[in-house]
Order: sequence, then C-alpha cells, then structure tokens
Amino acid sequence: MAEVLGIVAGAAQLLDLSTRVLVASSSLYGKLKSIPGEIETLKKNTELFIDLLWMISSDFDGPINSQVHSLHVTHRITSILHDARKESEELALLLEGLSSNNSSTVRRNWSAVVGATKEKDIAERCRRIESLKSTLQLWYQHQSNAGLRGVKHQLAIMKRLGSHEDPVPSLDGPLGRRRRRPRRNGAFCTCRPSGSSTYLRIYGLQLFCSQETAHSPNCPQRDSSTSWSCGVRALSPRIQMMVGIQLGGWTLSMVGRLSPHNMVDGKKSPAFIAIDKACLALESLEERCDALRPPGVCITDYQWPSYLDSISARSCVQEEAKATFDTLFQQLREAFQSGKASPGDRMANGRTLLHDFVSVAAQCVSLHGALYRVLDAIVKLLVAGNADPNACIPYTGSPVNPLCHASMAVKKKADVQDNKLDEILIKHGCDTSQALQYRATEPHLVGMLIKNHHLLEDHDQYPAHVAVIKRSEVELRLLLMQNKIDLHTKTPSLLSLAVGWTTGLQILLEAGANPDDAILTGIWQDHLPSIELLVNNGCSLFDLGRGSFTHGRELKADAIFFATLVPASSDVIRLLVQKVVERRLELLQLATKQLPETCLNSLGYNKQQQTQLLLDYNALEIFRQLEARKVQVPKSLWPGSTTTLYHHSWMTDTLAKRLYDVGFCSIDEQDGKGHSPLMNTVLRCYTWDCIRFAQWCLRKGSQLPRSMEYTDFLDQATEFTLSISSNVWITKDSKLFGPLSVFSQLHPNGVEQRDGCYCWCSTSGCTPVGIVLRKNSWGWLVPRYRQRWLFNIARYSYLGLSLSPDTFADICRLEVFDRLGMAHTCSHWACDCYRVYGHSYSGCYGGDDSSSELEELQEEDHHLKQALDSYLELYLCLYQIHADRFESFWIAWWIALEYFLPFETSNKYHRHLPLKLDSVCDPRRCDEDQSHDSYEPRVEAITAFLDECVPQLGSETRARFLRQFELTESEFRSFSEWSDYDGLFDDTDGDGDDSD
Repeated sequence: MAEVLGIVAGAAQLLDLSTRVLVASSSLYGKLKSIPGEIETLKKNTELFIDLLWMISSDFDGPINSQVHSLHVTHRITSILHDARKESEELALLLEGLSSNNSSTVRRNWSAVVGATKEKDIAERCRRIESLKSTLQLWYQHQSNAGLRGVKHQLAIMKRLGSHEDPVPSLDGPLGRRRRRPRRNGAFCTCRPSGSSTYLRIYGLQLFCSQETAHSPNCPQRDSSTSWSCGVRALSPRIQMMVGIQLGGWTLSMVGRLSPHNMVDGKKSPAFIAIDKACLALESLEERCDALRPPGVCITDYQWPSYLDSISARSCVQEEAKATFDTLFQQLREAFQSGKASPGDRMANGRTLLHDFVSVAAQCVSLHGALYRVLDAIVKLLVAGNADPNACIPYTGSPVNPLCHASMAVKKKADVQDNKLDEILIKHGCDTSQALQYRATEPHLVGMLIKNHHLLEDHDQYPAHVAVIKRSEVELRLLLMQNKIDLHTKTPSLLSLAVGWTTGLQILLEAGANPDDAILTGIWQDHLPSIELLVNNGCSLFDLGRGSFTHGRELKADAIFFATLVPASSDVIRLLVQKVVERRLELLQLATKQLPETCLNSLGYNKQQQTQLLLDYNALEIFRQLEARKVQVPKSLWPGSTTTLYHHSWMTDTLAKRLYDVGFCSIDEQDGKGHSPLMNTVLRCYTWDCIRFAQWCLRKGSQLPRSMEYTDFLDQATEFTLSISSNVWITKDSKLFGPLSVFSQLHPNGVEQRDGCYCWCSTSGCTPVGIVLRKNSWGWLVPRYRQRWLFNIARYSYLGLSLSPDTFADICRLEVFDRLGMAHTCSHWACDCYRVYGHSYSGCYGGDDSSSELEELQEEDHHLKQALDSYLELYLCLYQIHADRFESFWIAWWIALEYFLPFETSNKYHRHLPLKLDSVCDPRRCDEDQSHDSYEPRVEAITAFLDECVPQLGSETRARFLRQFELTESEFRSFSEWSDYDGLFDDTDGDGDDSD
C-alpha cells in the first residue's frame, strides 16, 4: 500500500511540474520571437505527458481496497517518477527565469535573450524527459493490460459465486460482512426514468397496477424500456399473482407468475413501526430543545440543537438522540433476525425502510458527526442481503432513490456541511447519478459535490470539476487553453462550483461562461463578492433556471426573491435591490431613446418629464415594445414576468419596505386577472410571510375594491379564511393581530357586508364573519377551528371587529342551521357538496340554476325551518334579558347548544370535542327529561341554564373557559415551523414603522 501511495504522490507532483513547464513555454511564445522548434516540440510533448499523468492519477485515485488492478509496484517505477520530477523542476525554473527576465512589452528575438549554453541545456533536458515519458508509458500500458486480465478473472469468479449465493441475509456475526461495495457511477444517464403505481385495498388484499419506464434505448444504463403489470397481493402470507407486459427494444413479452413479494403494511410491520417511534422521539426531543431556545432566535433559522447556549444541554441532547438511534438499531436487528421483517420490505407506495430512515436522520443533521457510527450501522443493516440501496419511490416523472431523497431533505447551507448521510449512503452502494441528473442545478447540491467531488469522477468534465473544486488557477487555465472544458454543462455547472473563488469565477466568465448558471448558488452561499462579480458580468436577475426551491415544487427563481427565501444577508439583498434599480433606470433610458413618444405616453411615461418614477408596472410591456421594434436589448434588462415586483409570490414585508424606500411605489396596480398585490398575497396565504406582507399593504392604504363582494373573495381565499379560525388572535395586551387583524381591515365596507344570497342560513345575505364559520377545514381540525371562532367572536367584536346585534343573530342562525343538518342553497362555491362534519349537501343554486331543484330542497327542510326559526326566536328573547352581559350570554348560549343541539356525525375524524366546563355549571342539571327526540328547542331547560350560568361567567371565569381554545403544543409547533409566526406579533396596532 505504501508503494502505491508513493506512485500516486509522485504522479501528482510530476503533474504540477509539467503544468508549470507548459505555462512557462507558452508564456515565452507570447514574449519572444524566432523561437526554435525545440520549444514547440516541448509544448506538444508536455501536453501528452500531462494526459498520461492524469490517466495514472485517475486509476490510482480512490480507496486502495477498491482497485481492480493487479499492479506490480516496483522500485523501478518510483525511480522513474523521481528522475522525471527532478528534470521537470529544473526545466520549469529555467523557463520561468527566462520569462520573468523579459518583462518588456516589445517582443525580442530568442537569440538575444537565451544564450547558447541555456539553449543547449533546455534541449538536453527535453530529451531526457521524453525518454522517461516513453518508459513510463510502456509501464502504464503493461499494468493496464494486467488490470484488465484481473477484472476478467474476478468477474468469472463473481459469476460462479452468484449462482450459489443465499438470497436470505445472514445477520450472524459482525453486521455488514456481506456489504456490497460502493459502485462507481457508469456513464451518465441522459434520460428521465419514470414510473407510477396505484393500488386499492379490499378485504386485506391489494389490487395493484404499475407502469415503469426504466431508461431510453440510447441510454448507456438501459435495462429495458417500459413495463406494465397488474395483479393482486396478500400481505399475510406475502404472496402475489401478477400479469405483466414488457416492451423493450424490438421485443414484446408477456409474463404471468405467482411469487412472494416484499410489500408490507407500514402500520403493522415492526421495522416501519420502529422507525416511526424513532421519528416521534426525535420530534419530542426537538420540542424540548425549542423550549430552551434563546429569546429572539427563530427555529427556522437554526438547526437544533445548535442554538442552545449551554454546552451541557447540547451534550444531553446528543446523548438522547444517540440512545434513540441505538434503540432503533436494536429493534431493526431483532425484527430481521426473528423473520418478522426484512431489509427489502417496502410499502405499496414504494417507500422502503431506507427511505423512511433517511427522513428521520435528516431531522437532526447538526448531530450527524456525533451519531456517525450508529447511522452507519443502521444503513449497513438496511442494505444487507438482497435489499436494493437504490430502490425508488415511483413519483411520476422523477423516481426518487434514498440518496436523492436525502438531498431533497437537506437544503440549508449549514446542514449540507454537517450532513453525513450522503457519505454513508454512497459508502453502502447508493447510486449518485439520479441525484446529479435531476438536482444538479440546485444550489444546495453544490455543497455536497464540493464535499464529495469523487461523485463527479465519471463525468466527462471531471478534470475541470476537480480544478475548480481544488481552486487551482494553473490547472483551470491549462484546461481552457487545451479546449477541454465545456462551459455550458449543467450537471453541475462549473461556474456554480467556483462560487466563493472569485479568481476562478473571473477566469470562467472571461472564457464565456454564463453568469446565470451560478447566481443562485452565490446567493445560497451568501458570498457577496461572487454575487457582485456575476451581476456585473450581465447576470439575469429574473426567471432563472428551474429548481424545487420550496415546498417540493419546481419553480423559476428570481434572484432578489430567492435571496429572501434562503434567507441571504442584508448586504446581499441591498446589493440586489440596487442592481434592480440600476437596470430599471437603464431600461427606461433605452425606451426613452428608442420608443416614440405616443407609445411612452400610453404606458404612463413622458420624455419631457424631468423625474420619472422607477419603471415597474409597465416594465414588461416596455421590454416587449423594444423587442418588437428590433431594438437590441441586453438580456440582463429582462424585468421578469410579473406585473409588478409586488405581485411576486415570494414577496415579504421586509423586501417590500426596501423596494418602496428606493422608489418602487406601484403597490395598487392590478395584473391580468384583476388582482392587486394585496389580493394575491391573501389568496395565496401559504406562510405567515403572506400575512405580514398583507399587513404592510394595508398600512400603505391598500384595500380590496369597494365593488368586490367580500364573501366571494373569502370563498377563493381558502387558506386565509381557515387561518382566521385556526388560532385565538388576541395579544397579551388585548389587541387583534395576524390574519384576524387583516380580515378586519381588508374590505372598505367592513366585515358585516352582506351579499345577495337567499339561503335560509341567513336573514338577508351571508356575511364575511359567517363565511369564516362555515369554511371547511380538514380532518380533526374541523370542530376545533369552528369552536375557536364561535366562542371567541364576542371578544373579537369588542376588541375591534365591532359586530352589530344583527350580525350575531345571523351567526347564531347559521350555526343552528348546520347543527340541524339543513342543506345550503348559497351561491358560494364552498357550498358545492358542502360538508358538515361528515354529511354532504349539494348547493350552489344561485344565478341561473334550476329554481325547481332549489324549491325541492327547501321543501325537504321545511320542518327543520320551523325549528330554526324557533331557536332564533329563543335566542333573541334571551338576548333581550342578558344584553348587558353579552359575552357571558354568548358563551352560555353555545354551552347550552353543545348539549341540547349537538352536531350529529358518525365520522370519527369530525367529532366535536367536549367542552371543559370547570367551574361553569353543567347544562345536564337543567334537563329533567333527558330526552332529545324533537328538533324543537327545549325552551325551559335552555332558559333555566342561561339564568344560572350567565351570572357565574365573570371575567376571570370567562378567561379560564376560553383558554381551552388556545393552540395545543403540537399546533403551536406546526405554526412556528410554517414560517416566522412570532413576527406576527409585531406592529399589531397597524401603525408599525416601515423603516428597516
């Protein structure tokens, strides 16, 4: 082994010296004239010598135990390398001295600079080096032939052993004894393997149908083209009957067989259950870490437990996490040894044990260094025997193997540095080509490639990749000089690998690299000099390459918004904002020179106007007008495809403040759908950033158009409407905040605006407050959200919503309407197949729909209509008695109806949660008959209960009662992870400072 390492080191040193010789000889050509032919021969021979050394270094590169060569390492070859290094070093010093001595800009004759003695010395050294190169070349050819014979012999042995191999993994003795070797990636796959699978479970059986396209016919990794299969499988015993059709090349085959399978029920498999338990244990540990989080530290910015101040606290967390994975390892090993599970088990959706384990391990990336041994042991266990480490989840279009799954789960810059999963998975045979093929353009993958550059060794640009990763200016210039670099390769881009090394970036940009290839990587790495260099070289700022930067969706990224998403430092964002301003001014100046005045006037600009507003609203149209008139517009001036900057889906309040301060003031313009930025952010509302941006728009005076029906808008803004009832939006100093604050200010006509509906659920049209109450959520959140909104609405009213008694009466009517199970006939889309705790009702009978069908529905509910009117009459009567203590009355009324008129459902996911009454009196004490056979209200019992309950509901009792509707611990954690939830508490009065 020591001799082999000596050869590798000698070849690497000789490679560097030969590069110096080539660069020095090339430099002399630029400075001298009348150069003798020996120097030209020297250049060509040195280039060939460098190629030979590259091949030798590549063959010896990598783990020694993975070499397939049978190399006779002798003292003779070491001596050859030593002599060649000595001669090359002397020659390099001689040529470099000649080059440095002639610094004049005038090209002088060779004979005037180089004496006869030096010329003879150069020629003699060239001959000796050429002789050594020939000897080295003969030795390498001999060893290559020997290596090929060795490979052929090993393949024959493996073939014989494979025919007798036991398919059952042996778990006796040291685990991993039969670990498969990590295989090098073959030639890069140029196609997109894809697959899909569907299944239906009936009486313990699974009916399945799958389709898989493995590789295209021209792909170097192709096995077959496309196969379809369908059948039925039983999970106990694990056996399946399948019929399949396979189409590959020019052949078509049909197969039918009865065979065992590895599909399991994840809820019953002890291996999958063990991984789920480990996931829950880590989540619990993370919650306890969050409780120790220093004030002001957002958990979305740091990976736990790195934000813990105490070293002892971090150590305890590491020990607990290690214990969790140790337990998981033991449980998996016991499950495999007992035969209750096997490493190759997978669920019907394609997920394997290794996929699930990767997801769990990605939860604690910052602990991977301390957990390396146990993580490695678990992966070794999960790929034992015949388990496929490259099994894919058959997502449509992009099947995902475990390594690709790991790259999707680890995206933060700090996480990529701490992550050990990639190293472990590659070590145990996971194929890297899929991650490189599908995700090589994504910024976070660049960090993994720099850390594991051997992943690229089968890429035809590997020497260039290595030169950039090693930050070797000499090697990079040499490869460019030899025209061995493809500057347009995207898997990955050389320019993205050079981010952080401005010298290399400048070299590649001068050679013609596209700055767009690296700008997102520069932002992701937060390297200001690289970003500035790329932008100054004409990098586009909008509609950059696609990537799944958030929520798993593939999107085109705009530099400035990607910077807020990462998030980048304020210096980076400030630079990008400044560049956007400069380019918009440049675009406007170009338009002023090239476009006729009538065209400019129609777009809101005037050539004679001294001070122009920053180009935003019509920037895209101006760009298109210039192109239509054949004006050469630099691609860097492309303004993006959104109507204004504020219409972008990633806009935040912080970025909006910056843009507004520098002069972008088009915050009320509407796009092609008639939506303003405020409308867009409320309609999306998938993070708290959307709410904060909506708050900023409202502070700047934006609102919905007065002509728009507020209820219709809320019908479309599903996520926003649900967010209003998802929490108790009251601060400690009793102010409304968050979505509820936005809801109260969004429409100029307020939250009591009524539409033209004629459903029995309201007296004179639906209100926005009613839309929030009836809006559907999902799963077990349905009753919780509804209770939160219903019981807190009286408090919301006197804190700012200012609802009238008529509105409260309509809310009461709507809630009783739904509790009675009546059918909505509203014109809102939410009423189409309107779900009330498991019951579905057809709706949407507004406009030109059949009036006869509407009348039929109302006829069916006619007897319920009488009960509805009776409840409302009772409510109004009791309201007159208890109006002076309205909040106490409102709470007592709904406590009564929770008992006397509960929601009826058999759906276990939509059951109403029982109220915690504590010191509040129980309505059952007022129900003597204990009978609920009629839909009509129990007037005497309800009246008696309210007379007893309302006086008991003092301020402290009400506060204690309402506390049960606050966020649970798990809900709060979910809210905090959604985005900057704590930031919603800022500027709750709506008069926040817009300064940075």
